[in-house]
Amino acid sequence: MNVLFVNCCIRGEASRTLKLCRTGLEAIQAKYPDAVIEELCLDEEDIRPLHSDTLGQRHALEVAGKLDGPMFRYARQFAAADRIVIGAPYWEYQFPALLRCWVEHVAVGGLTFVYGEDGRPHGLCRGDRILYITTAGGPILDRNCGFDYCKTLFSNMMGFTKFDCVAAECMDVIGYPVEEELDKAEAKLRETIRGW
Repeated sequence: MNVLFVNCCIRGEASRTLKLCRTGLEAIQAKYPDAVIEELCLDEEDIRPLHSDTLGQRHALEVAGKLDGPMFRYARQFAAADRIVIGAPYWEYQFPALLRCWVEHVAVGGLTFVYGEDGRPHGLCRGDRILYITTAGGPILDRNCGFDYCKTLFSNMMGFTKFDCVAAECMDVIGYPVEEELDKAEAKLRETIRGW
């Protein structure tokens, strides 16, 4: 099994989200000893939003069916994974902009999806399951727009059918039992992966 870990924990090793992700990845490796986990650290990549020049270049390559170039490496990597783990902090009700830039580079016609005769997108990805891991300074409640966005996009456009989200909330609330919250999130993460 090939697992792609999309690391958008841009505070690096100090990130509580990354700590939670590492727990999840260890649980995945324990359950699937032969699994190959590939980490894509977005903070170390030169990922930029698409703009008029790059969008035009990309469209021309898509139309010509030339999808083997470096511009499409994130889409090829995503499409080839059996399972996806996304780790991103909960910022402004969603996630850092870097993750959105990565999504732009992953959504490529002919690699991760194709429009069918019915005019709707149909997924071309190998995998079917995404695990989304996040931590929040305050309460998330029912406003996890980052997870909701990923779930909507990757199910409706790229064919993923199973989604799990594990979150640790109120990490910056004074007096909140942060370590207990992290312990609960880690336990939920291990339980989730047992069902993978």
